[in-house]
Amino acid sequence: MKSPLTKPERQEWVTKIKGLNLSQPDASTCQSACIGMAVGDADVSNIRRKLLARGDAGSPYVMAGLIKTYKRPYAFHEHASLAEVYDWLKRGEFLVTHGWFTGSGHVICLDGLREAPARKGYDINVKDPWSEFNASAWAYNFGSKFYDGFYSDRLIYATCVAGTSTSSARKIYGIGQVKTEEKKMWVHRFMTD
Repeated sequence: MKSPLTKPERQEWVTKIKGLNLSQPDASTCQSACIGMAVGDADVSNIRRKLLARGDAGSPYVMAGLIKTYKRPYAFHEHASLAEVYDWLKRGEFLVTHGWFTGSGHVICLDGLREAPARKGYDINVKDPWSEFNASAWAYNFGSKFYDGFYSDRLIYATCVAGTSTSSARKIYGIGQVKTEEKKMWVHRFMTD
């Protein structure tokens, strides 16, 4: 007879930081929408103006400079791994990162995690300000202006960690391997304390 669990294993984690759900109004404001979601500022156009006043709006360093002005518990990691992302999401943190979903790259938010036992991996809850990304077509489904749902760790690894362009990310996704210790992902962490 199998002994009962004294502590049930947790299989899903959600952020303790309640981010906004924001769409990006055009193809160049993903960074602004993601910062707005993380800090609770719905004025995406104003965030865009502030980023441009500091330099290249797509630069993670420019983003970090602006994020620091919001005075939230925050850290920027230039070389993070998926293993670290899993830990941060399990702590209830809210993350902003970049991936090769589009030719110029695209910024998304990560705000939850659930086990995917069939794959022996994880699905990562994403707030995508553009719409839902369809990995099999390697394109966005523009039926909506915002997506709040799960992307596989395989997709996040290919686009946000290992890929260096859309074509390399798509090729890596096709291989299907996920190296959780590879430190090639930049991440803005919004912490609970």
